[in-house]
Amino acid sequence: MSLPPALAAYLNQALELGLMALGFFILSLMVKGARAISDARAAASETRNNLALYVLDTLTVAPALTLATATLYALMHAPGAVYAGEVVWARIGPIGTGIAAIAICDFLGYCNHRLYHTALLWPSHAIHHSDTKLSWLSLLRMHPFDRLGTLIDLLGMVALGLPDWAVILAVAVRHYWGHMIHADVPWTLGPLEKVFISPAMHRWHHALEQRGSGVNFATVFSLYDRLFGTYYAPGPCLTPTGIDDEVAPGVIGQYLHPLRTWFPVLRTPAAAS
Repeated sequence: MSLPPALAAYLNQALELGLMALGFFILSLMVKGARAISDARAAASETRNNLALYVLDTLTVAPALTLATATLYALMHAPGAVYAGEVVWARIGPIGTGIAAIAICDFLGYCNHRLYHTALLWPSHAIHHSDTKLSWLSLLRMHPFDRLGTLIDLLGMVALGLPDWAVILAVAVRHYWGHMIHADVPWTLGPLEKVFISPAMHRWHHALEQRGSGVNFATVFSLYDRLFGTYYAPGPCLTPTGIDDEVAPGVIGQYLHPLRTWFPVLRTPAAAS
């Protein structure tokens, strides 16, 4: 007897999360030794918040975005629709197309990320930055408004006529590399940081001293940060992570934070005073 598709998808996500948890814990033990266990205990409250936001997102936001993506994809691939890019990718070949897809996806993500650091959109993105114990799970700490950036990235790649497999490849590479650069390890990539984002570089992006201004916005390629003047790689980041903004604790408080910021009438009397 086969499982319902929705249940099977949730179980696959749980399995993936469990395998990544095991892998990153082993990595932490290899890098930090016994301190990995004490660090994990210190991050327990943040870990619970990250997982709670992830579960809520999986049950509510993710299905809605999946439906919206599928609908728009179907409309953009209606019978008779032709994309000039399809011809280009066919001539470039699978290897060149795959590399181009990853680069395009990361560039679109870079642009979205910079937008989320503007004064208008920062209240929603601040939720992601509010994790004071940065870890691979911090990637899952995201407000639903931030998820719209993923939809824009997907539509951008579809509009360029990239084949489905290349889109899937690009999203997967950016997703798993994103987990890696959030990991609580002090790694730099040495000279390779001129091309790729390292965990140390991305930790500088989350450093409290940056105070929302932002450096190292890309996920995979540091080339974009070098090109647009946001590159910062002085070495391992040992400063605290987090934000100055006052964000209510708990999942509901974090979900409501941008709404309360944008619409003061929604604030409680204590918060408004």
